[in-house]
Amino acid sequence: CGFEETENSSESLVREKEMTEAEKIESVYHDGTEMTFCIFTSNGNNGTGFLCEEKYIITNAHVIYDAEDFTLLDNKGQEHKGTVVFTDNETDIAIIRVDNYQGKSVKFGNSDSVSVGEQVVLIGNPAGGTPFSYCTGKRVELEEKFCEQVNSRKWYIPVDANIVSGYSGGPVFNLRGELIGISNAAYIGDLSAYEFDYLSFIIP
Repeated sequence: CGFEETENSSESLVREKEMTEAEKIESVYHDGTEMTFCIFTSNGNNGTGFLCEEKYIITNAHVIYDAEDFTLLDNKGQEHKGTVVFTDNETDIAIIRVDNYQGKSVKFGNSDSVSVGEQVVLIGNPAGGTPFSYCTGKRVELEEKFCEQVNSRKWYIPVDANIVSGYSGGPVFNLRGELIGISNAAYIGDLSAYEFDYLSFIIP
């Protein structure tokens, strides 16, 4: 016998193929780790970076600040050496060139398009924890007076994610797997005026 696909059955098939938010987060994390590096420095600090343009790793400048040497660890557990080719302490950005490495580079999204309430995924290398952990958060809206208190990061993207030491320099993705920022710092002050318990700042 034949089967006639109606409009309703077509919509049902589309819904079955759609991923839940939890599945999207898991997928972004899985794909994102292929582009992510753990950074371990000679002075005992650790941080995170991500691959861009096939041979450059972007991270925070403070991750490698004052370190005589550092090691890069990919998601397969392989160690790599790199050379710092750019640092800017004002924007807290550093770029490391890694040679003889073939890997997947991040796809850039538009950080200006991240709306309040939008979910993002942050991948990091927490101190004393398991490399390539992740946390999630949503963009939040802050009062202007509060922004003045954190003036140095007034252009950054605020999210209610609980990032910890070691996440610095790590990639932040939207649920389409596009890079929209770089983890930078967590706010540890009073948040009692807000409905969220954690606040972190993302470099757009």
